[in-house]
Amino acid sequence: MIEVSQLLACTGASLIRSGAESFTGATINSKEVSPGDLFFAIRGTRDGHDFVLDAVRAGASGLVVEQDVPDISDSVAVIKVPDTLTALQELGSAARARSDARVIAVTGSAGKTTTKSMVAHLLGAHLNVLSSAKSFNNHLGVPLSLLRLTSEHSHAVAEVGTNHRGEIGNLAMLVKPDIALVTNVGFAHVGNFDSREDLADEKSDLLRNVNPGGFWLLNGDDELLNEAARRQPVPDGVTVVRVGFGPENDIRAVDTRFTEDGTSGSILTQDGSTPFRLPLPGRHFVYAALFSLAVGRLCGISVSSGVKSLEEFSTPQGRASMKQVTEELSVLDDSYNASPDATLAALDLLGEMSAGTRIAVLGEMRELGAWSDELHKLVGRKAASAATHLIAVGEEGKKLLEAAADQGFPSAAMWLATSARDAQTTTQDIVSGTAGRCVVLAKGARFMHMERVPLGLSGTHVGCSLSVCTKYIHCQDCPQLKGE
Repeated sequence: MIEVSQLLACTGASLIRSGAESFTGATINSKEVSPGDLFFAIRGTRDGHDFVLDAVRAGASGLVVEQDVPDISDSVAVIKVPDTLTALQELGSAARARSDARVIAVTGSAGKTTTKSMVAHLLGAHLNVLSSAKSFNNHLGVPLSLLRLTSEHSHAVAEVGTNHRGEIGNLAMLVKPDIALVTNVGFAHVGNFDSREDLADEKSDLLRNVNPGGFWLLNGDDELLNEAARRQPVPDGVTVVRVGFGPENDIRAVDTRFTEDGTSGSILTQDGSTPFRLPLPGRHFVYAALFSLAVGRLCGISVSSGVKSLEEFSTPQGRASMKQVTEELSVLDDSYNASPDATLAALDLLGEMSAGTRIAVLGEMRELGAWSDELHKLVGRKAASAATHLIAVGEEGKKLLEAAADQGFPSAAMWLATSARDAQTTTQDIVSGTAGRCVVLAKGARFMHMERVPLGLSGTHVGCSLSVCTKYIHCQDCPQLKGE
């Protein structure tokens, strides 16, 4: 519940029109308004002030605006502020300050959403946990997540992302984590930073904002991350915990085995060894499990109990989810987004599949700056060793094919597609002409909407001719989707 009095107190806002004195939630999207919500008119690519009437029609009980609004019902409160984004963040920060919940903040170049989801799943089996919705990890999503905190939540898991230097530090000051978790430092968004070391420092900004008596939870196998952590002093009372596969880690995985059906092995801690099994194949899921079990231990949950909880974990849509389309066709849908690190991990998984035909359908990657050519070629070389067929999507995909060809990959098994839709047609042709078991991996930058490949292979046609799309949604949620 959000009170008008709280908003006025923490933002210095002016109450232009009284009405509702409290609100059930907050939103910045007029299409997502629920009755009783507080609508923030944020200026961005589109001006939220143009949608205040839509928000009221949808049931909003309050509006936070920077300018005068049209005449509306007397029951709707109107609060005027100098800057609606600042007001949203101040209100989110105030909600965090009022909460006694123990907050875990997750960041990293790859795997942060899966890790956040797995941590929340494990904790949620034992505690009352709030988890940030979807990928609500930016300057808008983080304060919106904090505003969902209630007195019933004992713990909260927040994802914190970045595109440019300084963003994590600003968001961390809102979240004020008790446990700061950094999955890795890779190449995601590296084009917006001066160097990978600069990117590592950005990730480690989360550590600087940990509350007294808190924890740094690090990938102990990531040397670049650990170098960045060593560049800053550990505050008094803060404990550093490292997880990974290497022997120097506090919590580590050993004797791991990867199959299409999942991953198994043992977890070693100072308390001994615990066998584990995940219903997910891939080394990157083991890291997420290690982080989750480490957080669980810090919150009083034993490794054995945590392992049992993770046996029921499933990935969010488009994040390395395996779908059996037919007896002979499996689709590895990792289409949600693509950094170089995540793409390399997905190709590692594809290469481990026991199938005569392994098709990698890879969309181009974005925000790599001067690194773009080199990183697309790196992915192309990996694809040459993991796949039997390679379909690259987008202009930058040419670099993938060139690198694969340099590794001796046959030209007859390579294609360049202009869109995911075209790639799906080519993939279907390969599958139709293939005998025996076939596995298809789909991955690429969000704007490429590579989910059209697994959707099409599963019999769902996307009725959209766009080769690229700026909507940051899954095609399955798009009104233009139609079934055939």
